[in-house]
Amino acid sequence: EINRESAYEMLNEKIEVAEREETRTKAEKEKKETSRSSSSRRSSSRRSSRQNPVVKVLTSPTVIRSVLGILGKLIK
Repeated sequence: EINRESAYEMLNEKIEVAEREETRTKAEKEKKETSRSSSSRRSSSRRSSRQNPVVKVLTSPTVIRSVLGILGKLIK
């Protein structure tokens, strides 16, 4: 018996299935967040874990790497 389905077709099928799964899980997650936020908007504003944008940028790996690179060059 000869299998006429190529590896390319098999891989594309697996990728499509994974993408559908990911899309479905994202939709479910968003749906849960939407229902959760609409039911407790008042309490969620108190518990807001938003980070200050300046702190967020300064603690990003790219900025830290850049600063350490500059300091490394200054030390040499």
